[in-house]
Amino acid sequence: MILNAIKDREDWINIISKFPEKLQDIYFHPDYVSLNSNKNNSHGCLFYNIKGKKIWINPFIKIQIPKFEGIKEIDLYDLETAYGYGGPISNTKDKKFILESNRKFLKWVNSNNIVCEFIRFHPIYDTTTYSDKNVEILGDRITCSIELDKVDKDYAPFKSKVKNMIKRAQRQTKSFISKEKKFFNEFKKIYVDLMFKKNAEKETFFTPLYFSKLYEIIVNNGFMSIIEDNKNRVIAIGIFLNGKVSSHYHLSASINYKIPGINNLLIYNAATYAKKNNLKILHLGGGNINDQNDKLFKFKASMSTNQHVYHIGKRVNRNNIYKNLKSKWKKKYPILYNKYSNRLLCYHIDTEILNA
Repeated sequence: MILNAIKDREDWINIISKFPEKLQDIYFHPDYVSLNSNKNNSHGCLFYNIKGKKIWINPFIKIQIPKFEGIKEIDLYDLETAYGYGGPISNTKDKKFILESNRKFLKWVNSNNIVCEFIRFHPIYDTTTYSDKNVEILGDRITCSIELDKVDKDYAPFKSKVKNMIKRAQRQTKSFISKEKKFFNEFKKIYVDLMFKKNAEKETFFTPLYFSKLYEIIVNNGFMSIIEDNKNRVIAIGIFLNGKVSSHYHLSASINYKIPGINNLLIYNAATYAKKNNLKILHLGGGNINDQNDKLFKFKASMSTNQHVYHIGKRVNRNNIYKNLKSKWKKKYPILYNKYSNRLLCYHIDTEILNA
């Protein structure tokens, strides 16, 4: 019932290939889950339950909990959905089968020293419906998407202001799609420079291994939307990752270049390419925070045709152990506790992120 994203990659792919194409999204793919398994002693996993033609799956990262003095010397673990979206999903709405699948999964959880679970549910497919009733489900924010069959060369379905922004950017730049390594290397440079300029927290930086794996996914299941100025200098790059039906705006980076409409053109360029490749949805994601006035959200909303509710899920399976872990972590890292204690999996944050 459990597969490893690397060791059992082909078996994992075989299982998700049995789902309807619209559900064969990049976030359920072993390469994507493996991409995000970068913490110490973490592994991409897939729990599955199959009964006849009915399939229920739950992809996640199994993360070993750090050792703290005074905690029993057994290996303890947490589960976390890979960065982005996921959660359990099934090819059937059969409530009895979904309930049975969740019971089997919980039995596995309870017999494998799993303390907590943090779930990022997929907003397009509302994967909360395939979860267990004892998972605490919380609305986090709104995400935006574009129905690609509405996109055309006359800039539909965007409003006049957005159309004008795209046109202004087109007059001063050129846009194209690529998977070439040289452009990915350019993206890395711009992205890392931006992170330093923003004084971003060290834990949010991606490792060289992450970038290496990400490029492999781009080659096989994605593309880059690129904007150059009239002197052939790259000024913006967006990375998009594809499932069978949906494309997702994964990461982007741009230099401080004062040409209006650059990001509008970046997305329009991606949308037209995705449509040509028979994809149906371009998912842009949400804002930086859960606020309708958030600038990033307002921008994405201006480029979208649909909105979705993104939920997160939390479950503490061993409450006494969890409280003890937080207490030990607080004692060891009091400054970190004051800043991060509201996070479910806070005790995975240590001084390594400060010294990186």
